[in-house]
Amino acid sequence: MERTEFSGGVCPNCGYYDNAPSDPSFIIPGTKLNNRYIVGVTLSVNGEGITYLAYDQSIGCKVYLREYMPPNLCNRVSGSPVISVIPARLAQYKALMAEFTELHKSLARLRGQVHVNTVVDLFAENNTTYVVDEYIQSVRFVDYLKDNAGELTWGQLSHMLPPLLTTLSLLHNSGVVHRAISPDTIYVTDKGELLLTAFSIAAVRTANTELECEIYNGYAAPEQYSANGQQGTWTDVYAVCAVIYRVLTGSMPPSAISRMENDNLVAPAVLNPNIPRHVSNVIMQGLNLNGTERTKTVTELVTRLFDEHAEEEDAIYGGFDNGGYGQQPYANQQPYADEPYSEYPEQPYDDQNYPNYDTGYSDDYAYDDYQEEDNYRQPQKAGAVDRLRVPIIVGIVLLLILLIVVFVVAGDLFKGDSSESSKTTTAISETTAVSETQEVTTTAAVGDSVMPQLLGKNFENAKTQYASWITFDAEEVFSDQYAAGQICWQEYEVGDTFDSSKKVKVQVSKGSATVEIPSYSGSGHNSYGEKLDELNIPYTESAESSSGYSNGSVIRIVVTKNGQETDLGAGDSINLNDKYQVIVYYAYNPEPETTAPPETEPVEETTAAPAETVPEQPPATEPAQTAAPAQ
Repeated sequence: MERTEFSGGVCPNCGYYDNAPSDPSFIIPGTKLNNRYIVGVTLSVNGEGITYLAYDQSIGCKVYLREYMPPNLCNRVSGSPVISVIPARLAQYKALMAEFTELHKSLARLRGQVHVNTVVDLFAENNTTYVVDEYIQSVRFVDYLKDNAGELTWGQLSHMLPPLLTTLSLLHNSGVVHRAISPDTIYVTDKGELLLTAFSIAAVRTANTELECEIYNGYAAPEQYSANGQQGTWTDVYAVCAVIYRVLTGSMPPSAISRMENDNLVAPAVLNPNIPRHVSNVIMQGLNLNGTERTKTVTELVTRLFDEHAEEEDAIYGGFDNGGYGQQPYANQQPYADEPYSEYPEQPYDDQNYPNYDTGYSDDYAYDDYQEEDNYRQPQKAGAVDRLRVPIIVGIVLLLILLIVVFVVAGDLFKGDSSESSKTTTAISETTAVSETQEVTTTAAVGDSVMPQLLGKNFENAKTQYASWITFDAEEVFSDQYAAGQICWQEYEVGDTFDSSKKVKVQVSKGSATVEIPSYSGSGHNSYGEKLDELNIPYTESAESSSGYSNGSVIRIVVTKNGQETDLGAGDSINLNDKYQVIVYYAYNPEPETTAPPETEPVEETTAAPAETVPEQPPATEPAQTAAPAQ
């Protein structure tokens, strides 16, 4: 993983000093992620992950970088930004990471419509997911209040609230509930606008879950103190009313959990008589401990908050009804049980890299569940036996028909010869083999890491990037979709688990399978062979004599398919998957030999002559002398 060295040892963007001690659970400042973002100092940590100040090299500006890293479910690999998931917590890690991704994708879709930190990028790396938010100059609302005598008037606040409440309504319509609205998570921009920040998944904002909870006492609704509490838009209504209470009175309301034992909440108008009566009444209604009696939606809250006449007939909250919670201490809650998580496929921000997950994440509950049941009942017109009589008769008839069909089919099967039985046995064996293979595959799929997106990445770069936790088993194939050198297939889908100790199979593109046969005119066979190699066209060479071409020059080519000659030639397109081959014929014209090797013939004649003359003459004379006396 590439790391940036700071000039003089100090980062000019975040002030990090190279020799400063750093927590090993955090990414080392200077580390570059996604080949774009330089990680800086750590800003905040909670049970869901870590937020860093970072620098975007592409556009040259600061950004906020949020890393999904729940400490209860995973650990940081020493000296590396890679995250290692605890095997026993892998299902929870994946499910919550999918929820984390979907949450920020929902925020990204609302870009430009809401007053929140704008999501500018999402990407997967190091076995986790990162979110990049726009960096905006702003101050925390709690610090803003300190600079303004600790509180604001209703006239001042009423001009600042509407954009924030509109934002919250849009978020709720998109299925997003914040659960942590407070003066610490609301920021004031240099334009005086309220900005909502610090979005996290539901588990980190609820007590007794698998993650370390982050609850803002005084602003958290009572249902957040129990994993069994039903949360929804009314949960954020409680927090908004608590913030308004704090801004107008200068005092934070008591925590919901303490109010459940002893509700001593004082109406805002009692603490500050300048607060309009209807505003005080609306705030108290929004802080009702009983979620079913609390204002349920932001739209309803806005309507009542900014309509003075809507509350004129309401009584001042002298003795506020806490919904019955004050008489029942909050204790002995049922322990939280982990629910089974569904499998999720894994996801950068664009739709290709981050497919939509069906996480089951839903913050909106049907209000019908909280309405009173209708006591009206229909009169009973028939007894249970009468109602079941017809279905029973129909069921008996269907059962008889089914038995008849089974006997007929069974009879036909028994008439089959032994070969059919053999086929059946073979089919059963094949099915068993397939089942065993599937079991092995399923077992192999269980691992300690989550597969990132590899498709489209340069293979050599990917080997370097994931060298610390992925070993590749690569195969080169042709691909019309991916350029040469890019990964065009990966063994595991994005988000699947795998064992990082085993090799991961990938296919690397050799380029398009459809190529054009290059021209050989004026080429030597060596240079023409290089052209064919570049195009991955298989070929063989054959020399032949041709007085019209210089030695080594290509004379002609023959294109074969599956060993059979075709009419194709230079300039024609072929698909390399169809087993084409080019035979390259080049000229080979040996020159006549001017210097012959030492002649053996004269030597043979010189040697043979004496052998023929000396031995043969005497025998020819002797027969003649012998023959004369015989006559």
